[in-house]
Amino acid sequence: MANRKPTVAERTFLLLFHATVSGGFLVAYLTGDEDTYGMHVFSGYAVLAALALRAVAGVAVAEGSPLRFPKPAVRPVLDWLARLLTGDAKARAERSPLIAWVAVPLLAGVGLAAISGAGADFVVKLEDLHEALGEAALWIVAMHVGLVLWLHWLMRLRPMTVPRWPSRRPDPSRRVNP
Repeated sequence: MANRKPTVAERTFLLLFHATVSGGFLVAYLTGDEDTYGMHVFSGYAVLAALALRAVAGVAVAEGSPLRFPKPAVRPVLDWLARLLTGDAKARAERSPLIAWVAVPLLAGVGLAAISGAGADFVVKLEDLHEALGEAALWIVAMHVGLVLWLHWLMRLRPMTVPRWPSRRPDPSRRVNP
């Protein structure tokens, strides 16, 4: 079944999920010191709850639903990149298959940081692991932001013009009669 456009409810769910995870992660990352520990914990649990809800939605919905997790595959990425390199404007405008490849480490990295943070509330020895996973997740988030910015830049490019080399044959319409 082909992917369909999201309904208003699905789009709202995805936007709220994205806002909760991105905002919660940012707040949790910036409030990791002792003075703002309450905000850190609250935002971390908000991220964990959003990820859990998204995980349920990502596997429980029907195939082809916009809420279904995208499946990373090599062939679509290679085909898309080949089309991109040949100047196919449609390839720049459509959803990139690279998004599925970035979604996996992004959800895993942020998810492991949130899970280890919840665990560190009960097992103090997990705090160093939680901090390391939070730092790693920040780099994964930066990679995600970089990819999104690059994809938006690609969409805004003008169609490429392929230079035409002069032919070796003379053009009969330009023949000069002596």
